[in-house]
Amino acid sequence: MDLIPWNPFRELERVRSPLDRLFTDPVFGTGMTFGGALNAFPVEVVEQGGDVVVRCELAGIDPEEVDVRITDQGVTIRGERKAEETGRQGGTYRTERFYGTFSRTVGFPVPVDSDQATATFRHGLLEVRAPKRNPDAGRDGRKLNIDTVH
Repeated sequence: MDLIPWNPFRELERVRSPLDRLFTDPVFGTGMTFGGALNAFPVEVVEQGGDVVVRCELAGIDPEEVDVRITDQGVTIRGERKAEETGRQGGTYRTERFYGTFSRTVGFPVPVDSDQATATFRHGLLEVRAPKRNPDAGRDGRKLNIDTVH
């Protein structure tokens, strides 16, 4: 019997699949993979009166660099956080921020009327607001323009 040397990367790959299933579980999960969670942004989905509201923290991102697509089932937010030049001769000492492209789809708990949806961006917080729809009213989808509030 031959012994196979221990490889820590093989162990990570072994636990990745169950973690991916946990993260994508529609009841308990967030709708993203384990790898995607590393560069994701915080999201909250709330119901306010007759609206479903999705709020995303996108601090440091230019609203012009964010693409919001909505359907009656959910909203997809894509964009890019660009690295800033530090100006130090030695470079960066420490960074815990994610730079690069990101994408996240958030499902709505109930169907919404995407024709009436709006998106606003204020102080690094993106808010997508859509009125709840009658479930029998059909499907629709469109790109949302983001209004910057100062």
